[in-house]
Amino acid sequence: MKLNSLIIDDDASFRVLLRKMVEKHDSLTIGGMAENGEQAMEMLNSKNIDLVFLDVQMPDMSGFDVLDAVKNIDPTQVIITSGSSAHGIKAFDYGITDYLVKPFTQERFEEAINRVLRNAERNQYTTTLINQILGKVLLYIHTRDFQDFRPIPSRESKLGYLYPMLTSNLDFRREEKALDILDMAEQEGFLTSTYIDSFYTCNNCYNSYLLFRETCPSCQSADVESEEQIHHFPCAYVGPISDFQSSSNPNALECPKCERILKHIGVDYDKPSIVFTCNRCDHIFQDPVVKAKCNVCSSDMNVESLLKKNLKSYQLTSLGRDAALGKVIIDLNEFDDMVDVIDKEYFQRLLSKEIERKKEATFDSTIASFQLENISEIYEQIGNQNSKKLVREIFELVNSEINRSDEVVFQSMVTIWLLVTEKGVSEATPVIKRIEQRIKDLVDDNYSNFSLSISKNIKPVVTTKTASEQLQELNATLRDIS
Repeated sequence: MKLNSLIIDDDASFRVLLRKMVEKHDSLTIGGMAENGEQAMEMLNSKNIDLVFLDVQMPDMSGFDVLDAVKNIDPTQVIITSGSSAHGIKAFDYGITDYLVKPFTQERFEEAINRVLRNAERNQYTTTLINQILGKVLLYIHTRDFQDFRPIPSRESKLGYLYPMLTSNLDFRREEKALDILDMAEQEGFLTSTYIDSFYTCNNCYNSYLLFRETCPSCQSADVESEEQIHHFPCAYVGPISDFQSSSNPNALECPKCERILKHIGVDYDKPSIVFTCNRCDHIFQDPVVKAKCNVCSSDMNVESLLKKNLKSYQLTSLGRDAALGKVIIDLNEFDDMVDVIDKEYFQRLLSKEIERKKEATFDSTIASFQLENISEIYEQIGNQNSKKLVREIFELVNSEINRSDEVVFQSMVTIWLLVTEKGVSEATPVIKRIEQRIKDLVDDNYSNFSLSISKNIKPVVTTKTASEQLQELNATLRDIS
């Protein structure tokens, strides 16, 4: 895979230098060079460009003006090349892939290109697989003149249902993607849908082959027995039905308290509930925990943690017919929904820019990290997809508590990094403590019988160490604390 690259810079010597770097790279090729914004816009609108190296300051218009003026820059990736780091925050607001400060090393150039290639691989998967599969499905529906494209029950399918042509083009491990593809096709206007039913899948492997059973709330064992509860009206005795069964007369019910024979339900007695007894721990209870065990990956989860899926039939629209006949380009966009949340490379670059900013002006800034020490216990219960939703909820909560100039990312699913700009440690600490409490409240309030443990570390941003060194110290100290 070679990416067609466009260099936009008013400095002729830099254009020559960058061209040599591009030509030496196995994954890049030169698609053009522009020395001003006008030339750049003409090339971007007329050529198929995968990657743009864009200077910020040019005589006729800035690099940001170019991005504002060009329509539909996606999926073209942009690397800003600038003599100053001052435009970094604004640049990343435009969704650029990387920001290179001139002069940059070959190593830094390679790092940026590797990031571009990772993004391109994700895009290539979308265009070469998902779009091709959808094209086949639309053509299949059109050529057979289906009024309804309906799912078929199948014991061989991961979901228990298959869609003709669609499911067969997906690997068994990714069969759940069939529903995502159809949903995206409906959002793009290729299909309309009619609701049929809902079903539930494992939150870990998305399989629908589940075993449901009642379990003990104390020890989680499924080895439980149930009995009807009897309430005898005359003497008010309440107990399990086994207390009322007489060995001398097995067919009769005799009250163990007043020794009367129970004759008429609703007159002498009633059966208000069912009582359960656990054979493992002897716990007696009335409300069992209903759990689902996946018959494929063996995950054992509460039914509340299962993933709900909607089963639909689909109808081809006029736009879908045009796409089936090749008159309209199919360009679904499947992306990693966590890329903006878990991005430690982006945070490290942002911290580097903050260090450079501090060298030029007098102010204090603070970095902090939070370790969600036992949150993996929740992740195990709720599965991969719901875990991502929880991480995003925490991410959005923290964002709501900080200023626009501050930044938060998840270094991993259990560690959060926070940059508080232009506030020293003493001023930032109350904000960080408030965020810590908000995170704990969010998790504890939504998951019963669980108390989130958080350890944190707070350090000033210093100019005598690199961003990488400061983040390593931040995490090392966090490990020592925890």
